[in-house]
Amino acid sequence: MKSNPLPKIQFWSILLFLLVSFVTIFFAGCSSSDLPGQNSAGPSVVTGTVFEAPLEFDAGENPLGIVSGDFNGDNKTDFVVASSRKQNGISDTEDGTLTLFQNNSSSSSRFPFTSSTITPATAEWRQDIVSADFNGDDQTDLVVTHTDQDKIKLLHNDGTANFSDNGSVTVGDMPLNLVSGDWNSDNQTDLAVVNRDNSSVSILQNSSGVFSVSQTLSVSEHPIKIASGDWDGDTDSDLAVLLRDSTLVQVWLNGGTGSFSKQSTTYTVGSLPVSMISGDWNCDGKQDLAVSNSGDSTLSLIYGKGTGDFDIPVTISSGRGPGTLAAADFDNDNKMDFVVGHNFLVTTSGASLLTGDFSLTLSDATSSTGYASPTSFAATLSKDGASPAAFVISDVDNDSKLDVLVTLPVSKKLAVLSGKQYSGKLSCP
Repeated sequence: MKSNPLPKIQFWSILLFLLVSFVTIFFAGCSSSDLPGQNSAGPSVVTGTVFEAPLEFDAGENPLGIVSGDFNGDNKTDFVVASSRKQNGISDTEDGTLTLFQNNSSSSSRFPFTSSTITPATAEWRQDIVSADFNGDDQTDLVVTHTDQDKIKLLHNDGTANFSDNGSVTVGDMPLNLVSGDWNSDNQTDLAVVNRDNSSVSILQNSSGVFSVSQTLSVSEHPIKIASGDWDGDTDSDLAVLLRDSTLVQVWLNGGTGSFSKQSTTYTVGSLPVSMISGDWNCDGKQDLAVSNSGDSTLSLIYGKGTGDFDIPVTISSGRGPGTLAAADFDNDNKMDFVVGHNFLVTTSGASLLTGDFSLTLSDATSSTGYASPTSFAATLSKDGASPAAFVISDVDNDSKLDVLVTLPVSKKLAVLSGKQYSGKLSCP
């Protein structure tokens, strides 16, 4: 076991782990230019317009990741929030508690869910989480990164939302981010894991819930995010890797058997990239990428050509310190819109407060970039704001309007913002 894992943690995760208080914030291995922008303007306080005012629910000690799935077999969507570490300031105390939100459709609440906690037998640093049926029993399981142990772990679901440890697999140094997909077209869900500190991606193939590393991709220094999509139109899933230090996206094409090859062309994004997602932003049937750039408060939209190549990234503006992001067609114009979480420092009277909000950026055919200016909203009712960690977009109250769920690590909450204005779609038609 590593004796002191915290100094190796990635930049944006450090921000999310720290208490919101007037304290000095230390960033291991980062220069002063890596800090989010500082000024005296506080977070947005706008509520009740596009979204209802936030509802907040306890979600563990340090809620980071959130995934959805039918975990108890009732054909209703549930949610699991993963907590990584105890909130003891700068600490190496692990946690690993999962908070399960089960759908209770008999409730008239805007968030008709009941919560329970699942605590691991031994505390763990669970940095990322994905959900899928990994062993073919028609139950939605979980895979988590056991980050300081350089492992991934399968948590098998018995069908009643009871999860058991089904074994671990060693991957690379400091696994931070997971993505799932069927790499070798055998109808089983495989995994790819970003290992930040040895600059690699572990490809894991699945055999009835037993994972093994089939390939290790050597990437440029400090990869932090990975996304999958069919970049070249051959029906198998390819990969893209976000490289923090070089501010590049690197593309790896799948040969059809789960063996990936690096493409020579890379794509330059903005300053201090933090997060990346894939999808079809312009609904042309070709898979695209979007990257949030905390250093210059922009998003980089990288449109796929369907041949394995991408266009030169298009830059659109975002709020201060963009981080986590998600996409949906909120306004039903057959183009995807973006929800973006913002993390930044507010400086008053010589002290700095880590805070944040989130924004909605709608597509706009009249704009040269194809997108309107972002509109920011409060992610919490707290006057100090909060730093969002992860989003899920879903119609949780079945009113045909898209809602936003956001994890707030510093507040130890899951915030639910019910849609008020838009009856959109989660993906292209």
